Amino acid sequence: MIMPDAMESPSSVQHFGAAVPAVVGMEQLRAQARAAQKSVVDLPCDPGRIVRVEACPGAGKTRTIIDRHLNRPLALRQGRAVVSFTRAASAEIARRCADAGRPALAAYPHFIGTFDNFLWTHIVRPHIASPTGQTWRRLESWDDHPKARKNGVSLSDFHFARDELGRVRIIKPQWKNVPYALRRDTARQRYFLGWATEQMQALWKEGFIAGEQLRDISLHMLGHPERGARIAAMLASRFGEIVIDESQDLSSEDQSVLSQLAARNVPLLAVGDPDQSIYGFREPSAGTVIRATAEPAADFRLRHNWRSTQIICDLARTLRPSGEPADVAVGDHRDEAIPVLLIGLERGRTHSPLEKFEEEADQLEIKDPAQRMVLAYRHESLRVAQANLKEDPPSAQLGALVWATAVLRDPGAQGKRRERAERVFSECVRHHWLGDMDVPEREHLDRHGISALEFRLATRIVLTSLPNLDLPAGEWSRAAVQIMKEHLFGKLGRFATARVLACPQDKKAKAAVLLASKGSKPGGRMDGLRSNTIHGVKGEEFDAVLVLVPPTDKSGEERQRTDTFIETWSSGRHIDPTDRAAEAMRVHYVAATRARRLLAFAVDQQHLPQLATLLRANHVPVSER
Repeated sequence: MIMPDAMESPSSVQHFGAAVPAVVGMEQLRAQARAAQKSVVDLPCDPGRIVRVEACPGAGKTRTIIDRHLNRPLALRQGRAVVSFTRAASAEIARRCADAGRPALAAYPHFIGTFDNFLWTHIVRPHIASPTGQTWRRLESWDDHPKARKNGVSLSDFHFARDELGRVRIIKPQWKNVPYALRRDTARQRYFLGWATEQMQALWKEGFIAGEQLRDISLHMLGHPERGARIAAMLASRFGEIVIDESQDLSSEDQSVLSQLAARNVPLLAVGDPDQSIYGFREPSAGTVIRATAEPAADFRLRHNWRSTQIICDLARTLRPSGEPADVAVGDHRDEAIPVLLIGLERGRTHSPLEKFEEEADQLEIKDPAQRMVLAYRHESLRVAQANLKEDPPSAQLGALVWATAVLRDPGAQGKRRERAERVFSECVRHHWLGDMDVPEREHLDRHGISALEFRLATRIVLTSLPNLDLPAGEWSRAAVQIMKEHLFGKLGRFATARVLACPQDKKAKAAVLLASKGSKPGGRMDGLRSNTIHGVKGEEFDAVLVLVPPTDKSGEERQRTDTFIETWSSGRHIDPTDRAAEAMRVHYVAATRARRLLAFAVDQQHLPQLATLLRANHVPVSER
């Protein structure tokens, strides 16, 4: 229930955690935090509009959603849809239902899955027509289809315009970002534009759909008066409510889908944090503007942070474009007086900030390497912290298998990098075992009568059985072939189409890992540190976080981005959520709020005084190194 002293009128936003008096004890704060979570569990989901809940980082948002799913009853024979934006988040919700002894809550009539899967399962697939008789199939990404990739280029690298009827984006490709290798080769750029045109048309005719096309079709169907009403009626009948997790990541198209459902009385509850909206300036597809505006007013806000120290909460407030007050720390680390560490970056001393960060973590006895995370806006800024592994898999089969094995064995590999490595590893094994790589994984396995579970188990066995990557490449290649024969052909049988994993003659005696490395050495003394882009760790948390803000001695866009961010942050002024500077603020806000105990920023030496002044003016203790 809502605490009596926090009750407001039903039409106003309900706050928990703002302006808490110093005399309030920890137990009282935690009681308020639990009461706030319970209020979200009990919050009515009125049809006819989107009910919105804002939750600060560390507020226990996922746990609260699960508690609502476990404890808030629905009408007889109705289910609840809990929709997120990643498969990992959906799997976590399903796992917690099972851990609570309620596995049925992840099965029919309920739905636990991604937003894309929800659109496909409940809006598109049951209603889409097949005028040419094709069977429609959804891809998580165009990267999942072998025909949608060529020489390191994918259909995902392009924006497409809508067809002649204005319904779906499948024509006139334009580059999102030209790959580095092609930036000076305009002839190859034109070639791939032609290739993308042909491949998109061919795959569309075969019935394949990915993210942009899925949204186009969903909006087209919901926009039809009769069909849209029929779809909405079916959803309202099946689901007592649809809960959208991480709602700040909704694009303008996603928002339009929800608005059309809400207008037809489908009960919707959106839970998120507008200050963590870090995909607002994805480049728009032809004629489509991605939402970069503030969320409509929330019905409820969770302001208690169970993750970080109060010092980190106070710093995070300085990065909020919204200007909302600081959250109230209520976790075990609340009162730890660990100052924010500011480290100056100097030319030619790239390892210095990492060494200082590790020294500080050592003093705090943060010993687990998995709890020390180095973050940056772009992958390029992380090269100092990463092992020397290539960012993209090599084109050669052996090099790709080595690359995928190295990534999957790295405990620091997270998010999209790990997902990509899993796909590459799967393709290497399937190509070696089954051949004929011309269809997505599911169809490839079906063609040979192999279940997805059977294949997953086989690939896990192969991954754990492959030898150490320090072996000479020639020896590693022979051992890999033998292991796949034993585990794939020997145990699962039926196929014997093993292919040789060719190793270049001049590299046979070198360590296998060098086939997937950028240089002659696999990495430096800092390779033990975990590192990732800020986007790649959204939703995670670590005891110690170092945020690398690249030096501004470079020219062009990177320098402008850094200077604008630092100037905006250190000014302390309120900025419009649609301003481009607000995006950089939100991204670094996400980075800062990953930290539980130690938070450090490595910035150009010239910016240290103004940042230190800003933070101290906001009562954030600072240590300069």
